[in-house]
Amino acid sequence: MAYLGYTFDKKHYRIAKANLDLAFGDSKTEEEKRDIIKSSFVNMAYNLYEFIVLQKEPFEKMSQKMIVENEEAILKLLKENKRIITVSGHYGCWEISLPFFAMQYNPLTIISRKLNNKYINEVFTKARHRQNLTMCEKHGAAKCMVKALRQGRVVALTIDQSIKPQYSVDVEFFGHKASQVDSPVRLATKLDAVILPLFTLREGFEKHRLVFQDPIEVKQNMTDEEIKTLSQRLSDLLETQIRKKPEDWFWQHRRWKLYYPEIYQK
Repeated sequence: MAYLGYTFDKKHYRIAKANLDLAFGDSKTEEEKRDIIKSSFVNMAYNLYEFIVLQKEPFEKMSQKMIVENEEAILKLLKENKRIITVSGHYGCWEISLPFFAMQYNPLTIISRKLNNKYINEVFTKARHRQNLTMCEKHGAAKCMVKALRQGRVVALTIDQSIKPQYSVDVEFFGHKASQVDSPVRLATKLDAVILPLFTLREGFEKHRLVFQDPIEVKQNMTDEEIKTLSQRLSDLLETQIRKKPEDWFWQHRRWKLYYPEIYQK
């Protein structure tokens, strides 16, 4: 599947190549960039496989595939009854990290959109409920997330997609201006929540490592400038992880389309 995608999906190959050229410039060779794109397509195929398999997979089998690092970070926050917002990106094996977290630690709420196929969407929604996952649709997501946090659920957000200006702040990402969702910080400052960055690394087929980073305490009633500063800190954490292992990131989305739309043109 990955080979077919890499060979015939010219659109997403071009997007990935444009992103790599902007992010790394001449610091990586053309061969290195092609290898990253190939590996990224493999990672996409793994995530698709896990999306299908996880609909009915029991937790016992799921947990055998996961090694957890710095687990004390999440356990301490739960013991203290903290409101928690996890922050990550489309990195590594994100399809398994969400249900594993929800079934191992605490019920989880995520933002998602309905799938176009009504039957598949129904199967997917039922599976998520079995896995302690609920979904907020993008329309009205803010109220949904506030309610979830007040009910003691953990809210999981990704920060690596281009967002419209009214819902975002500007950050530097790989040395270039990009838009980033500001809701993790705004929610945290309004509801006295803690931000917990995490990444799920792929270490082979059905071999994963969930890495919790140190939690970030957020003071209440932050100014817009303070929100932007903390959002930049989150962006830096994601960039640092991607630089360590770039092949695990989803290079095929138009991360810089708001400020560099020309790089995605044919």
